[in-house]
Amino acid sequence: MADLGRRDAVWLGIVVGSMVAVMGSFIVFFLSGLDNPDVLKAARSGAVSGLAASVIVTTFALHRLREQSKSGRDMKSIRESEVIKVRAILTPIEERAYVGASKSWSVEENIRRDRGVLVVDLHGLDVPSAAALADLLLENRSSLGRLKIITGNGEGTRPSSADPGIRPAVIQRLKVGALKAEWQIIQKSSSLVLRPMGRAPTPRQWATRFAVFIIPMTGTMTLAFRDLAGNSLEQQGMMFGAAAGVLLTGLLSSYRDRTS
Repeated sequence: MADLGRRDAVWLGIVVGSMVAVMGSFIVFFLSGLDNPDVLKAARSGAVSGLAASVIVTTFALHRLREQSKSGRDMKSIRESEVIKVRAILTPIEERAYVGASKSWSVEENIRRDRGVLVVDLHGLDVPSAAALADLLLENRSSLGRLKIITGNGEGTRPSSADPGIRPAVIQRLKVGALKAEWQIIQKSSSLVLRPMGRAPTPRQWATRFAVFIIPMTGTMTLAFRDLAGNSLEQQGMMFGAAAGVLLTGLLSSYRDRTS
């Protein structure tokens, strides 16, 4: 994922809120009956739901950015050093990847950042080299974070396609050591994402997040469900919204740091 700034966080909240507002309006519109729809109620309910979603997403994103900035880490320098580090770790694979006098795979071309994600592209490797690369990643897990490995889908027949045997070989190696390395393997059609399982928040971090989130989360959820419940069930809607807000606050406060 690419780095986000405060402006991006606000826009993310606006976009998500707008989507929720439209969906909420349509739901209330159809529930009120097509014969005599309550347009004003649908619009009001959609606006309240959208505002609630916007506040929740924006609050979470801004607090996450604040946590990163307080860590004092220069994320740009860290990301550049991560690329250099992975290239150094996988240099032995480059030395194996010679076909005649030319290289079929190089760390400069096949290890890069794509939209903020560190990518290792296995095109150009044979199966033993790809398996050895997976072993090197596992051996150096303490120096690595999130990685995306381009394996190909294992069905390519074109000259530029990856060796069909690479994907199963790499998956097999990684599955053996991923749990010990605290990596979660996310399989996609032509790639694998190695996502750190992350560190659980300390009690102090959890309490700080809860204190930050509780008012906007509970307040917006209470108002949203009060409006959705209607006049006859207004009190029940508020109680349900408040309880949902507290639960959601607890869940958001428990998110794990997956940067390493």
